Amino acid sequence: MNTLRKALEILDFVVKNPGDVSATEIASRFGMSVSNAYKYLSVLEEKGFVLRKKDKRYIPGYKLVEYGSLVLRRIDLRDIAHEHLVSIMRKTGETVHLILKDGLEGVYIDKVEGEHSLPMVSRVGMKTDLYSTASGKAILAFLPSKELEEYLHLVELKPKTPNTITDPGALKRELAKVRKQGYAIDNEENEIGIMCVGVPIFDHNGYPIAAMSISGTAQKFTKEKTQIYARVLKETAAEISRKLGY
Repeated sequence: MNTLRKALEILDFVVKNPGDVSATEIASRFGMSVSNAYKYLSVLEEKGFVLRKKDKRYIPGYKLVEYGSLVLRRIDLRDIAHEHLVSIMRKTGETVHLILKDGLEGVYIDKVEGEHSLPMVSRVGMKTDLYSTASGKAILAFLPSKELEEYLHLVELKPKTPNTITDPGALKRELAKVRKQGYAIDNEENEIGIMCVGVPIFDHNGYPIAAMSISGTAQKFTKEKTQIYARVLKETAAEISRKLGY
């Protein structure tokens, strides 16, 4: 077990090191002889976990890329996030949504209803516009600038309620505010009487693939509650993003 642990520690060191590494550096880092370092590196090289360059220095191998791809294919965001949504609902008593970015729209992939919350039009599998929801704005705010410009060029900002932001310039200013504070607010912009707080969820590339939100009646969303909800969501989203490799 100690040998296995040491091999994994060496691999972790090679992967996380900003440059290539030598057997001498490995020996120094882990308090072993250079010959022993070569033995560990040789096995890791044989199995494809590290590559040896011509100068006998080592870098991460392509086997890691292969494994990473296989792991990512098996990750189910809903499975990872569901227990967190339930926990948030129990803490707040409000409805919690999970939205996945799907092209120019969002799609509800999970919903945990609060015990005393009002019925909402949202349902799992339903698509929704990004610009008029807290979750959607949380995603838009963290898109690469070029992709955001393409979105604003292609999507017509139609009013859902009198509060919907329909001016591209005003929406960009709102998204800049979202980026700064780390969360978005839907102030009855998608559904009259309903307010939401939303935060982004990032994948291993730092891309906002999804978002989660707390929704409830506008009357109950005081400034103090909004801040509390935002903090709970940000902490939870950070944990989910970490599990996705962010």
